[in-house]
Amino acid sequence: MDHTAHARAIAAFYADAEAPCTRGIALVGSTATGTDHPHSDIDLIAAADTDPGTRVLHREGRMVTITRKRPAELAASLTRPWESGAAVPAWRTARILHDPDGTLNDLQALARAWTWDDHATAADTWAASQLVGLAEEVHKIHGMLAQSRTRAAAANRLILALALPAPMAAAHRLLYGSENDLWDAVAHAAGPDWAAAWDLAAGTAPASPEAGCRAALDLYKLAAHRLIGHLDGSDRTVVDTARNL
Repeated sequence: MDHTAHARAIAAFYADAEAPCTRGIALVGSTATGTDHPHSDIDLIAAADTDPGTRVLHREGRMVTITRKRPAELAASLTRPWESGAAVPAWRTARILHDPDGTLNDLQALARAWTWDDHATAADTWAASQLVGLAEEVHKIHGMLAQSRTRAAAANRLILALALPAPMAAAHRLLYGSENDLWDAVAHAAGPDWAAAWDLAAGTAPASPEAGCRAALDLYKLAAHRLIGHLDGSDRTVVDTARNL
């Protein structure tokens, strides 16, 4: 049995075990699409009216994550800009393992009919709002570099490198199968300046500590250039101040 078939057999085992106390169970992610590798985790989503939460288990050498959510929360993930980029493709390609009342089939139909047209304004508003909170990291990087606190500056540079791609994905109307696909998808959509800066900030390209920090600041500046038009008032002032640093 190859690794994908093995993973799907494990998923079926847990789906049978969870079925009596759920409204539906689906396999999502790389094991659902057949793009997994032998060490990929097995992601199961259980629609349940009680006991929401996540369990991480091991079976036959594979890690299994079972996430229980209420059906309304699963549906809401398709409308929230911070979730829809990953949730929509996940549900489009999900393998439904248990669905007695059609809850997950209905959700999959919604995902397959979903378009950015209905969510563009909310996506831009959310994406721009993320820059307001991340402005603090810009100030911290400048302060830590001025004090020669290299590790603290590096920590804040990594926060920017990891936090900015999600709002940029929303701004570029990207859908990505998992967080593993997010980084390359944004680098391709945002262009070579973004890709080069992200590689330096994240450490995938060699750079001195100061150069890596400056690259993270470039990422913020690029994101602000894309999104600041969706801010006004004090929020715009916060982002402009950080951008001008």
